[in-house]
Amino acid sequence: MASAPCRILCTGDLHLGRYPSGVHSRDREWAVDRVWENTVSYAIQQAVDGVVLTGDVVDAQNKRYEALGPLQRGLRRLGDAGIPVVAVAGNHDFDALPRLADMVEAEHFHLLGRGGGWGAVTVRPEAGTPVQVVGWSFREAHMSDSPLETLPDDLPRDDCPTVGVLHADLDAPKSVYAPVSLDALRRQPVSAWLLGHIHAPSLRDDRSPLVLYPGSLQPLDPSETGAHGPWRIEVAPDEASTATHLPRASLRYERLNVDVAAADEEADVESAVTDAMRARLREAREEGPTPRRLVCRLTITGRTALHRAVCDLVETWPGELEVPVEESTAIVESATARTRPALDLEQIAEGTDPPAVLAQLLLAIQDENDDAQVRDAWAAIEEALSSVRDSPAYEPLRDTEALSPDRETLAETVRRQGLLLLDELRSQTDAVSHE
Repeated sequence: MASAPCRILCTGDLHLGRYPSGVHSRDREWAVDRVWENTVSYAIQQAVDGVVLTGDVVDAQNKRYEALGPLQRGLRRLGDAGIPVVAVAGNHDFDALPRLADMVEAEHFHLLGRGGGWGAVTVRPEAGTPVQVVGWSFREAHMSDSPLETLPDDLPRDDCPTVGVLHADLDAPKSVYAPVSLDALRRQPVSAWLLGHIHAPSLRDDRSPLVLYPGSLQPLDPSETGAHGPWRIEVAPDEASTATHLPRASLRYERLNVDVAAADEEADVESAVTDAMRARLREAREEGPTPRRLVCRLTITGRTALHRAVCDLVETWPGELEVPVEESTAIVESATARTRPALDLEQIAEGTDPPAVLAQLLLAIQDENDDAQVRDAWAAIEEALSSVRDSPAYEPLRDTEALSPDRETLAETVRRQGLLLLDELRSQTDAVSHE
């Protein structure tokens, strides 16, 4: 009879000591240590065979004492339940985590690979498959060599499955954060690789060996969108390991684009925004038992006569607009107006004043005309773009898409900015005519 698989609860990048940004609240419910407590409770409730932490457990060295209490309490509870915890140090806690490991009173806590080496420990479930866990830790904040170059040939065992744990940058050969390649990981005789450093959850390969970035337990800033939470890994001899995401984070960040072209008045704009926030929060709640708070970064789009009103409205929403759904709430972290004025270009272009000249140019660009006016305009645009691209201040971004957009993207930007300028010119013309 085959042994039951070893069940590991895995998470990375806790950053204990850090508080998420943009939540417009200092409630402890959103703090990382509270989510860590809930994860410990879940691990005990599910009676997992082990917990793996893939580095950056502590946010920074000067936070180590703030992290000590939550870490020690969690490790003690897991130890009392007979659940071992295996961790590696990352670039943020290369110094702090080893010090904390010496300070905590937790017999079942194993920090592997101190000082840039490799270490191993075997997790032995009472009624399941023993699994060897091998891991490597940062010895300083920046390490440019691949840790796999120093992995001992005899470290992965032949008599039981092996799980590798690294805090590393995948397929980024010039990285200073322990670069490793996916191909090199696949060549190792292990059942799974559990990686830290990237905060976005990502199952990079579900084949054998499984390669997983569990991501941060609780998202920490608005760039970390989507569901977060621990992963359940199951490892058994002669079988492919499996990974299941458990979206249990109390907080979730999302980017929402809301089109208000159909709005006739300001109330319609607000309804469109609150409806979109409510719908997204309900979708998130259907994916798991959380989040309790959805933090939205809004972009308002569409051609509308309410363009100026929208520009004023978006300034009032951050920190103020809240949309409840049962015991959860969606809030606005930031809002940006990307609407365009509702203008009749053909009618405006019939005149001879500056707004008419601009409207004629925008129509010519829209229709992709190839007359002298359009060619001169594109030449001026390209010259302006080149001056930005060649500026020393933008050298790090020179090869990015933002500084080298294609013609279609650039035309859309020109149209959008041109319409905004046209709206401003017309408002100035109207103001002069009423003086």
